[in-house]
Amino acid sequence: TSIVVGLVGAHQMSVKTGIPIIMGANIGTSVTNTLVSMGQSGDRITLQRSFAGATVHDMFNILTVLCLLPLEIIAGAIQGGGGPLYWMTKVIADAAMGKGSKKDDPLKGKSPTKIITSPLAKAVISNNKHVIKALALGAPAAMPATWVNATAGCAPLGRRLMAPSGMPESSAAPLALLSRRLSDGTDCSQYFCVGKELKGTFKKISKSGYKKLTSCGGYIAEVDIEVCGEDRCFLDAGAYYTRYVEQGRIIKGGFVEGAGDMGGGAIALVLSLILLCGGLVGLCKVLSFLFMGGAKRAIVAATRTNDYVAMLVGCLMTILVQSSSVVTSVLTPLCGIGLLPLAKMFPLSLGANVGTTATALIAALSAFTHDAVHIALCHLVFNLEGILIWFPAPVMRRVPLGAAKLLGLYAAHFRLVPVIYVVVVFVIVPGVLLGVSALFEASVAGGVVVSLLLLGGVAAFEFWWLRLGGCYRLLSEEARAEGRRALQEADRELAGDAEAPKDRGEARELDASAPGGSE
Repeated sequence: TSIVVGLVGAHQMSVKTGIPIIMGANIGTSVTNTLVSMGQSGDRITLQRSFAGATVHDMFNILTVLCLLPLEIIAGAIQGGGGPLYWMTKVIADAAMGKGSKKDDPLKGKSPTKIITSPLAKAVISNNKHVIKALALGAPAAMPATWVNATAGCAPLGRRLMAPSGMPESSAAPLALLSRRLSDGTDCSQYFCVGKELKGTFKKISKSGYKKLTSCGGYIAEVDIEVCGEDRCFLDAGAYYTRYVEQGRIIKGGFVEGAGDMGGGAIALVLSLILLCGGLVGLCKVLSFLFMGGAKRAIVAATRTNDYVAMLVGCLMTILVQSSSVVTSVLTPLCGIGLLPLAKMFPLSLGANVGTTATALIAALSAFTHDAVHIALCHLVFNLEGILIWFPAPVMRRVPLGAAKLLGLYAAHFRLVPVIYVVVVFVIVPGVLLGVSALFEASVAGGVVVSLLLLGGVAAFEFWWLRLGGCYRLLSEEARAEGRRALQEADRELAGDAEAPKDRGEARELDASAPGGSE
């Protein structure tokens, strides 16, 4: 999520594109505690508890994405901008950062993180952001001139041109042009319409080069100039773009400058990813060492509190260690040994989901731009909406809890279930969806057909699994009942062992208070 926030903040990715990636990251981050649960496969009951505790996090994330992502895509396609999550968070971002333009962004250039890191970053690489922006805006399109003013020094067009539409025949005489081109004349055969944003970028790239641009006025027909509308018309904007933008240097400083744009950019990218990942890993390790001892005690205490207090504990612990994977990976073994019930694991995991959004919000500080704050808020609001859907109402809460219990039951009977689950959910399904997405880009009709076939296959499987009793062919009803009884007995034994020391202490107090008890 930090990488996505950085890309959006640098305007290399739109907020609309970043929202599905943020949702996918929410699902992907839950693979860690699922892998941790596989380490407790030695005992069947322990594996059942730990795998259920790990996958309740997965079930919440997957169900939330299934609810909100289609709504976001459909609403965005109808509206043309974004879906409910996009517009809801945009209102908040607008209130905090202005409307998104440079003039309305009060925090532009005031990032404390950038102030601290900027000298070191420039020592490594310094980019010409104006060239990058011009490349992103694209080259201005060449438009053919219908008439040129030879008396102004223009080289005559090499053919006789028809009168522009609407021009009377009596006015077509000036269009009788010479059949040769003067060798020393200005080429007025084409012109370029340059928008306001690209024109301002041209001026920033090279002020001297911008001053030498030739305006169209007096060289070509007024009807041609009017085609540009509010844009500025230049005769040689194409040559300017080729010289100063396409052939210009993007890297203008830093020790990687000598490697050129491609080589220097590759070196800086690899170095930045190494530093980013190394810094995040080091941060998580240090914070885990400093705080997780106290966090474990707080988590154990949270098992005896209200669900919403437990959610708050999970949120605070994640903010401290800056990683929901660390918190849920600590919770999973506690769930496996029976110290943490699944009913408490759920709110703690939801709190961790909210707490991990602090990482994206901190990443937004490095850019302090409207879009960076916007995408970070999308991450936060997405998790809050998921909690509102799946937690407050008991009937909705039973859906992810029931799915997690069922997966734990399957894992207890078939030890390969966790491995198959990880491969299917985190490898095969994303791969299939990426393939369908690529197919849509190649052929919309083919993508629609394949999507309908996949949906039909899923529906047929669900019908066989639920309606035709396919689930009981995999694991009979008697085996399911036996698995639930075994888990309940193990939980009762664990509860009895926990209460036994208390009972023995109370017995000693009674013996001491009775007559002759001291003997």
